[in-house]
Amino acid sequence: MKCPYCGADRPDNETVCPVCGKALSPAPLQAPETDGARLPTPGAGEAAAETAESVLTQAVEEAMDQAADSAAEPSRPAPYVTQAPEKLRNLPELPQVKTGHNEIGRTVLMLLLILIALALSIYGLFRLTRPGADGPVAADPAQIPMVEASGSLQPVSMVARSTDRIGDAVPGAGNVVAECGDMTLTNQEYIYYYWDSFFSLYNNYGESLAAYLDFQTPFDRQSAAADQTWNDYFAQMAVDTWYQTETLKRAALAENHTLAPEEQDYLGNARTMLDAYAATSGYADADEYLRTIFDPSSDLDSYLSYMESTVYARSYANAAYARIADEVYDPEAETGYCVNVRHILIKPEAGTDIPDDASAKARAEELYALWLQDPTVEHFAQLAEEHTADPGSASTGGLYEDIYPGQMVSAFNDWCFDESRQAGDSGIVQTDFGYHIMYFDSFSETPYSDANAEAAEASYNLWLDDLFASADYVFHPEQVVFTQKPVKQ
Repeated sequence: MKCPYCGADRPDNETVCPVCGKALSPAPLQAPETDGARLPTPGAGEAAAETAESVLTQAVEEAMDQAADSAAEPSRPAPYVTQAPEKLRNLPELPQVKTGHNEIGRTVLMLLLILIALALSIYGLFRLTRPGADGPVAADPAQIPMVEASGSLQPVSMVARSTDRIGDAVPGAGNVVAECGDMTLTNQEYIYYYWDSFFSLYNNYGESLAAYLDFQTPFDRQSAAADQTWNDYFAQMAVDTWYQTETLKRAALAENHTLAPEEQDYLGNARTMLDAYAATSGYADADEYLRTIFDPSSDLDSYLSYMESTVYARSYANAAYARIADEVYDPEAETGYCVNVRHILIKPEAGTDIPDDASAKARAEELYALWLQDPTVEHFAQLAEEHTADPGSASTGGLYEDIYPGQMVSAFNDWCFDESRQAGDSGIVQTDFGYHIMYFDSFSETPYSDANAEAAEASYNLWLDDLFASADYVFHPEQVVFTQKPVKQ
């Protein structure tokens, strides 16, 4: 498998990328097919999943296809991993996919960013200014030669024509795209936050994202909401995350927050780590590697600054959440746990030896009586494998693990979460799907509700809301410039 952030190969069971340090979600769970117990789960369809998987490989313009396994590296934290709830990202509610369709309908909206992209097609002389002797170059976007974007994962329809300039010298790298008080976000930094927002969304929704976002079409030509393109969405996410990250970092520094040893090691080794990985992946250096992934304006120094901000922000947020959790902890607070339950579904079906409800009930009672002659888990599992009409649990001896309230159909759910339920309980339950012979296997160690965690989350959110209350930043989307990426030979 490959990391959705940097494209590096990583072990299937790895939860943190060994190269970029980002948190990795496990592969999206495929709900087992079932004819009764589990409520239906919307899916994107096989074609959409295949599209997502193939296009993700091209997320860095296929640059990582030849990457070799990286050498052993010191353990390090992931910059955007926290024990605290994900307050920094509010993911969109994706629309339901209609049965039989692998893509949502898209309406081309002529919104602000599209108008800007079209305006950028005007050719002319560069009018360049430098904010500082060694700072990134700022440029009037209207004077930058533009070309139509091509390839996968393109934010906008028109991008700046590639030149021999790289890093700070790329026209528009120093454009101020957002500001708040004395904080400014340059285009060079914005691009890091923009792509982090995209890959964070992919990391949350996985392959099903391809049902809502076509990776082969520029994002500014696709609707994320009635009045918002996907480019608008990622742009807003990028600026929001920048503001929150910088605010947290400043608060951390103001309070003399100290990074954990592993966080310090991560930042201290980042330059060497990126250079080494670039070399093993066939790049001249980390600068070339970053330019291929993000933008020609990217370079190692600016990326390390971005990494430092995210590490400080996340570390400070983690520490705040831990402190708040300790403050609100109630030793007598209740925790609700999921349950592990086995069942055998007897489903009436015309044209079979169980044609109606009465015969289904009789067969269920017959099998239940047979199991009671040897009421063991092993006997129940054997009968489930031989007789259940639920293909989702036949191979597991009828077992469903980590069931939470509301996950199953009503009657099934009520039996599972009866207050008197104990391990070893059994019975027969009728649902709209037929008759279920039930066996309560055990209480899971997985909580579905935790009063202490809920209290900590609520207090943590209030703390963040207060910290971010003065979010009166100004976004200048007309100053955003994406440049043609180099293609790794």
